[in-house]
Amino acid sequence: MRSKSAAIEIQFNWIFVLIIGAIILVVFSGIIVRQKSVSETSKNVMLLNSLDAILSGSESAAGTINIVRIPESRIEFSCHSYSIGKSSKHIEVMNVFPPSTLEGDRLIASTLDFSVPYRISNIVYLTDPGHDYIFVGDGEIESRMKGLMPSETALKEVDFIGGAAYDQGQVRMVFFGGYPELPASFANAPDAGITALRVDGTLSHGTVEFYRKSGNAFESTGTTYYLGEETLLGAVFSDDISIYECTMGSIFEKIGIVTEIYKSRTIAIRDAYSSEGNRCAAFDDTTYSLDNIVEISSAAEFNEANVARISEASSRLRAQNRQAQLQSCAPIY
Repeated sequence: MRSKSAAIEIQFNWIFVLIIGAIILVVFSGIIVRQKSVSETSKNVMLLNSLDAILSGSESAAGTINIVRIPESRIEFSCHSYSIGKSSKHIEVMNVFPPSTLEGDRLIASTLDFSVPYRISNIVYLTDPGHDYIFVGDGEIESRMKGLMPSETALKEVDFIGGAAYDQGQVRMVFFGGYPELPASFANAPDAGITALRVDGTLSHGTVEFYRKSGNAFESTGTTYYLGEETLLGAVFSDDISIYECTMGSIFEKIGIVTEIYKSRTIAIRDAYSSEGNRCAAFDDTTYSLDNIVEISSAAEFNEANVARISEASSRLRAQNRQAQLQSCAPIY
């Protein structure tokens, strides 16, 4: 009897040990998973803060190109924000043109000055070495855009669509004048990451139409506008029309704020010259041009007519500024 009782007691002890062991294993597994999640979130937050510093540094100096090494990551952009995993950060006042997604361990950040014709702001352009850019066409605009692209980007030029070959990864095709056609070599490529842009206009302003690959053809996702070569370059880098228009809305708002300052300054200079017998006639019409820009940008309606009107007013201001300088008057800007 004692032997049988001892055997039952030993079996119970083993069962108890197994149960306790399983509980300990579950608890420690939960701790490890939770710690991994906390560590991943902490890494993402640190990377977001680092990216914020990178963007701020890039925006502060025009004409710069920076290659930035980061931990292997996937960064997703939307209107005024970007995210890594479940962590996100708001873009406060910077004017940034990124693709919808950046992947890898390196970022390419370049900056240009945007003026209309006086300086409004620096614009930051983001991409990564995994993005290929294919320019299709030949002409002044294509040549100028090629010159503005950072040399670190993977840029290819083809005179006709059959000359474009698909390798792998993200591809952005830019058509200058013609409508987008999908090259035969792209037919079996995944739809995700294959986008196109059609440019129709001049270096001062025009229309851009956004496309995404859908099966064996490109499908339009919408038409919008650009103002100056700097925002046209933004359309080249931004593969999502909603991100592009969101950034353009911010730029329009900033145009109005800066122009108000120049308007006040110009009125003060004009009044000072009027007391001297209106020696500098260039200032008589200048406030009209500035008023137009303020009125258009304050309406915050980013459309074809308003873009054309700002472009026209900018041309007048350049001429008026030259006239003021020729008359030995204070420059408008």
